[in-house]
Amino acid sequence: MNDRINDELQNPAAAAHFSRHWLIAGAVVLLAVIIAAAFILRRPQTPAGSAGREVPSVESAAGQRAGRAVPMVEETTSATASNASDKPDLTISPEMAGRIKLKIGEARVQQVAAQLRTTGTVQPNAYRETRVTPLVGGRVTKVSAELGSYVTKGQPLAVIFSQELAEVQMKYLSVHANFDFHHAQHQRFQRLYELGAVSQQEMEEVRARLQEHEAEYASLRQKLKLLGLTDKQIDNLGDASQVSSDVVVPSPSNGIITARNVNPGQVVTMADTLFSVTDLSNVWVIASVYEKDFAAMRQGARVTITAPPYPGRIFSGTISYIDPRVDPQTRTAQARIEVSNPGQMLRLGMFVDVALNAPGTQQAVVIPRAALQTIGSDQVVFVPLAEPGQFQMRKVQVAEDAGEFVRVTSGLNAGEKVVTEGSFFLRAEMSRSGTHH
Repeated sequence: MNDRINDELQNPAAAAHFSRHWLIAGAVVLLAVIIAAAFILRRPQTPAGSAGREVPSVESAAGQRAGRAVPMVEETTSATASNASDKPDLTISPEMAGRIKLKIGEARVQQVAAQLRTTGTVQPNAYRETRVTPLVGGRVTKVSAELGSYVTKGQPLAVIFSQELAEVQMKYLSVHANFDFHHAQHQRFQRLYELGAVSQQEMEEVRARLQEHEAEYASLRQKLKLLGLTDKQIDNLGDASQVSSDVVVPSPSNGIITARNVNPGQVVTMADTLFSVTDLSNVWVIASVYEKDFAAMRQGARVTITAPPYPGRIFSGTISYIDPRVDPQTRTAQARIEVSNPGQMLRLGMFVDVALNAPGTQQAVVIPRAALQTIGSDQVVFVPLAEPGQFQMRKVQVAEDAGEFVRVTSGLNAGEKVVTEGSFFLRAEMSRSGTHH
């Protein structure tokens, strides 16, 4: 064999053929090695007996052994958010907790008087709202009342330059002079009549002319008073140099300027409304009453009014009127409630809640009054967390008092713990740290 190979190598043509043969064989072997390596690298590294099946992770396997579903990533995020809700809003040291001697109470269910509830809107008492119109037409020269300002009865609101006032005063001066003349003439004729120097007919003619001028004089004097002049000003009107063309528009009552429709330089007529003056010490709440509540919400019934801007403040009112018409769409009737408004806290257009005690009782969640605190415009309670010294501030909505307890309508569930005595100190600490937003 070796001799044959040597003979072929010594032959050039045979040597070339031999080289090509081995090159092809080597390429085939190399390709087979590459394919085998790629197959080994791509093969999944699984234990024996698990080929073709997905191997669960340690957590999922434990979950399957416990007989429960394996949570997804989204569920884990949700759980984190749930845990974040227990994040404390306030943390105090054990020393401070010992000093302020906190006491813990519980929100519990209690039987309270049944209530009917609805909503309403604050409106002005129409019986205490006056529209101010001028008694004469003319040009406005001065406006001294601002929108929202408080005015008293008789206070000047505006001044109008009026030619009519000047004409009435000039006519009054003329009639006054004629009246004085005929009054003096009547006195003279009276003396002559008593002496028999004039007849009874002449005396009666003089008396008739005097009464005519007296009536005209009284009419013009009254008109001047209606135009704003006082008795003293009229008495002092002695000649044309004292004639004034300015008509003062006074306030008809005490109240607030709730509308102003005039500015200096504006020409007005007697039909124009210049101002509206409203007494807001008593307002109306217009509420909707459902058909099923007509028997309880009757005229004369007492109701309580609460407004979101004043947590814990209760206003009392009386139903003074219920519209006999029922809205065919909402099946409600409008009830008018008269409410005392100290300090004008109830503003026009404000939304309020209306509650009326009804027969019977109902269950409600209540908390001790000491647990309720006010921060800004919010009413809050402090809920102790599992970790000592940590508290969560919870915003709540409350209704009327229920004895020594306060009725909670939202923000707290029955059975939850709240800080009672010492909650004031927690509120102060919350405000001091500036953590309330």
